[in-house]
Amino acid sequence: MQIRFHCPTDRCVAIIEYQPLESCAETIQCPRCQVKHAISVTGSMRDEQIVDCCAVCGCRELFVRKDFPQLFGGAVVVVFGVAALYAFTISVAIAWSILTAAVLLDAIIYFLVGKLTSCYACRAEYRLCSIDPALEGFDLARSEKY
Repeated sequence: MQIRFHCPTDRCVAIIEYQPLESCAETIQCPRCQVKHAISVTGSMRDEQIVDCCAVCGCRELFVRKDFPQLFGGAVVVVFGVAALYAFTISVAIAWSILTAAVLLDAIIYFLVGKLTSCYACRAEYRLCSIDPALEGFDLARSEKY
């Protein structure tokens, strides 16, 4: 199991990655500010490779999402959209073929990219682990609590 989270220390914007989480100590040291952060690995994480509680902040509210950079996905949508808008001025068939290519690319990415578990409170990401079937996708109403 791998964990990735932003350093919670003020003025430190480091991204901390640690693997394997199953055998980690009780603290992880930030590579930038050298502050040690407490990590609490549960038995379920250690034995079953299922995240039932955030190891960084202890929050039990987790969600599942695709392990794909959201900024890159947004950029792909914008590029294909602008290309299709430009193509509509030339030919409707070319524009529709660009939009069809965007849909096909999206389907390929959807089926090839795996999932990760993330925490609502601190946005820690857990990769290379089993996905808890009880977890759902991102819920904006639940996220606004944090």
